[in-house]
Amino acid sequence: MQNEFVNVHLSHPKPRGKELTEPQKQENREFSRQRVVCEQAHAGMKRDDSVSVVRGIGGLISMIRLMLVAAGLWNLYWDVA
Repeated sequence: MQNEFVNVHLSHPKPRGKELTEPQKQENREFSRQRVVCEQAHAGMKRDDSVSVVRGIGGLISMIRLMLVAAGLWNLYWDVA
């Protein structure tokens, strides 16, 4: 995937029978920190039941709007907290 897309970064897998170098470990830690933030944001948006349940009404445009509203509410939650 890294060869096809510019913005995709994958962690370094541990070689069989060897250890990762310290720079590789640091890079994996940084990817993990970024991934945790994204996963927590997605989980927070999905707490709104209308985002997590697939509905047959509306279509793609209304689903996009619904996701934008959920993202806005999640950002507002963090701004107030």
